[in-house]
Amino acid sequence: MKNLYFLIVLSVLSLNVLANNVQISNLTKSGSNISFDLSWENSWYVGYSYHDAVWIFFKQAPNGGPAWQHANVTSATVDSGFSVELPSDEVGFFVRRASTGNGTATTSVTATVTGLIGAFQDIKAFGVEMVFVPAGSFYAGDGASNGRIGRGDDIDEPVNITSSGALTCGATSSDIGYAAGSCFDLPTAYPKGFSSFYCMKYVITQQQYVDFLNCLGRTQQENRVNADVTGQTVTNVFVLADEVNPFRGNVVRCDETIGYGRINFYCDANNNGTPNEADDGLSRACNFIKVTDWSAYLDWSGLRPYTFLELEKASRGPLMPVAHEFSWGSSLYTNNGSLVNAGLDNEAWSNSGIEGGISTYSDDVIRVGANAPATGATRELSNASFYGIIDIANNPGEFYVDKEETNFIAEEGDGTLSNVGAANVTTWPAFDATLTNAAKLTLSTYGISNMQLGIIGASSGCGGRGVRSNF
Repeated sequence: MKNLYFLIVLSVLSLNVLANNVQISNLTKSGSNISFDLSWENSWYVGYSYHDAVWIFFKQAPNGGPAWQHANVTSATVDSGFSVELPSDEVGFFVRRASTGNGTATTSVTATVTGLIGAFQDIKAFGVEMVFVPAGSFYAGDGASNGRIGRGDDIDEPVNITSSGALTCGATSSDIGYAAGSCFDLPTAYPKGFSSFYCMKYVITQQQYVDFLNCLGRTQQENRVNADVTGQTVTNVFVLADEVNPFRGNVVRCDETIGYGRINFYCDANNNGTPNEADDGLSRACNFIKVTDWSAYLDWSGLRPYTFLELEKASRGPLMPVAHEFSWGSSLYTNNGSLVNAGLDNEAWSNSGIEGGISTYSDDVIRVGANAPATGATRELSNASFYGIIDIANNPGEFYVDKEETNFIAEEGDGTLSNVGAANVTTWPAFDATLTNAAKLTLSTYGISNMQLGIIGASSGCGGRGVRSNF
């Protein structure tokens, strides 16, 4: 995620762009129109069913004030060869290729925003890489993992999800069952993965989480980190890990002296107090995220949580399951080696790019996409899902909405949080970081069909991504 600040009276300022290869540059504003150049690497379009995109949204600070608020989008245009998808809620929009191609995508963009407040506004434009998951049937459950879903008459057989209709517990081949725990009927409105959706290509990165924190008010910020930042000074400046130094790969920090105003957060992998240098780990997956942090980030960015069935669809696609498979389509994995090029935008494991996928849960998080080779990429080499989504449930583990939350529906965030920085979409589960309810965490060592791990608070293995089905 990248952002650019437009100071309407003074100048246009651009932040360093590293994290996940989205580049937003040359931002200008004329009335309600915001124009900029957009590019992103490793883009593809192989017919509509197989493509990636960038989700764009805006934040405004009225009259240069201290609080950043969401700005909706009423229209957007792009160059020939690209297309815009503008959702009905106008929270943001997608930009994608419109014809067959792959590699770096580059286009100019002009968007018309609404709801601007004040005579002058500072504007931040954000971009998140997404991957399209088309509508269609798929198999859920791998026939082997603990807690898996399966057919009602044979839990060792996967369920073929052939529609968005209700799934009921029972003992016939058209019913569902679970290998562990109670069985829950899933009503029609529950997102089952049959309908199409966009999924974040990577998990939330540390730079993306920093960008999020820096748009919040002070009280909101205090509730979205794990260190105590309620006073004028901070001891554990690495605020997500709640440590005095970088820990388990997390490098999100603030200064020791913060006063009582909004706090400035930044990445600092080399721990020298200079923000966002080239070796400061901006592109690393963000861990130590609580379930309430995850849901707040998704609401703020106009995305939503995904369910355990959507996670399986995003991973496996229409293929038949493999017992104990990971999101890259096999049961093979390799423990990570040592870290090389630490903190840089080419950070990798010493054994990156080998067959079998690299499990990263047992060690520090690493740069998103670090395992993908420059040439000869395969799903196993890249830790990629059937659709090209990277490291699902791996680097780090990821939250998803559990089977018990049967009232959950596919409603996206509106870009606005509560006064205390919490997600406030009423149709989402009542996420509580002090309980093991509402969401579960899936880990690389458990396989994508396992649905048993609850978690309390923050952990080095906790991260996440979001989806959007309104486009």
